[in-house]
Amino acid sequence: MSDVISIVDGLDLVVALAEGHVHPDDVALARGAAEAARNRTGYPGGTLVVALVGGTGSGKSSILNALAGEPVASVGAIRPVTSEPLAWIPADAEPALAELLDRLGISRRVEHDLFPGLALLDLADIDSVEPTHRASVEELLPAVDGIIWVLDPWKYRDPVLHGEFVGPLADSAERFLFLVNQVDRIEAEAMPGLTADLRRALDDDGIAEPRIIPTAADPQYGSPVGIDVLADVLVSWVDTKRFQVSRILSDAHRATRALAEAAGVRRGGSLAFEERWAEMLSAVVTSLSLIGPTRGAMEEALCGLEDFVGHMAAEAGGPFGLRLRGSFSTGHLEAELSAAVATMERLVPRIPGTDAPIQPELRAAAAEILAGELQERVGAPLRAIVWERASLSAGVAGLGVELAMAEESLRRSAV
Repeated sequence: MSDVISIVDGLDLVVALAEGHVHPDDVALARGAAEAARNRTGYPGGTLVVALVGGTGSGKSSILNALAGEPVASVGAIRPVTSEPLAWIPADAEPALAELLDRLGISRRVEHDLFPGLALLDLADIDSVEPTHRASVEELLPAVDGIIWVLDPWKYRDPVLHGEFVGPLADSAERFLFLVNQVDRIEAEAMPGLTADLRRALDDDGIAEPRIIPTAADPQYGSPVGIDVLADVLVSWVDTKRFQVSRILSDAHRATRALAEAAGVRRGGSLAFEERWAEMLSAVVTSLSLIGPTRGAMEEALCGLEDFVGHMAAEAGGPFGLRLRGSFSTGHLEAELSAAVATMERLVPRIPGTDAPIQPELRAAAAEILAGELQERVGAPLRAIVWERASLSAGVAGLGVELAMAEESLRRSAV
């Protein structure tokens, strides 16, 4: 699935480029879409990231192996077995997931194609005597979408589990799932009482309606118990996140289109400014430095500049077109042209009191001076507005490509 994080970054960039150029309501729509995506709880990418958390011997690795249908994580009698986190990730996961795992120091990774869009993290034991294990769990929890608490039937009231992990995170209880594992090792008639007692403990933690699933991931006899129910829950979580991602993409697309429409950049940002301005500048400079700034030459140059600005404004459209017209009115262009010519005449004077053409040996110098003046007075301010438009247009176009790729990836993952 495409990287939702980069899409949010792209939307932030477009918002920044559009600020001050379009109506505040259009900017607010895009900014709201970006903030909603960024503030979503859990991993912000397209993959559902779920952590398996539990104490020593609870059977986290066995749960993962049962879901995978094959040995993925090590299981053994020596404790703690899960001394290093393991990530079971989709083969086509977005780059941001690998970056997250790198940042969290999870180097053990196994790819799968069994549950599209699902990554399971088999974490270190939270009650391990190794203090770095609990620290790594505490760092991982805010970065995941869901937490599966794997409990054994004898230590489900572990004060470390409830006092340092479940209780402090009770505000995120909608992201929790509780597995009472190894139920094959207790009497069937004991399960209702055990489950009721666990619910009381969780209620004390601030979790009123916990989802509890009895499991036996690696029973001594028979097939695993409750793994199919767990798989159904995970699939529903994946579907829920896919819906959330779809909504993020839809909101980003709508906001981007609104900004592009308001800014007049939906047709693209290239106005071929540099080439066209170079031609315009060359024509004006050649005329005025060759025969001198006669009345006819000045009128012709002014008309050329007016036409140039008019075409640029018409093609830019929207607020950028209005800015071009407003900033370069006929009066403003005439004043700047006259000032540029005055500088040229001061530095390359003709015979006083005559309309004689500029002397041939001085024409190159006059052309250079006039070109520099017009670049500074007209070309640079024009370029600044055109480049602002081009930057916004490029941002919109780039974001549009990413959004299209993400939406197509989302459609493929749902098949």
